[in-house]
Amino acid sequence: MINLRFSRLPKHRKFNYVPAFYDEAKEELHTRVADIKREMGEETDIPNNVKENIRRAYKAKQTSNRYGTAPGNKLYTLRIAAIAGILTVIFYYLWNSNLLKIIFESFSR
Repeated sequence: MINLRFSRLPKHRKFNYVPAFYDEAKEELHTRVADIKREMGEETDIPNNVKENIRRAYKAKQTSNRYGTAPGNKLYTLRIAAIAGILTVIFYYLWNSNLLKIIFESFSR
């Protein structure tokens, strides 16, 4: 038979992904032990030590500002409260005015 196809469907792709287990507490303990050994003179400087210090400082800064202590988060709640207050005032004035009656009467005609 004639096998006519207007488009070719791609075949599925296989890949080999082996997930790596990361234990944050164990990693932190390992770096602290290495720091203490280096301070006591038992271990010489590790080439990746500077890299690890930068990574640790960056991570500490990110986690300290993540939940509720950032000024942006306070401004966000202030903005939400201001918008809610403005919408409440607008709704109150619309409710007490004749504008809603005029709008509903025009729809009912």
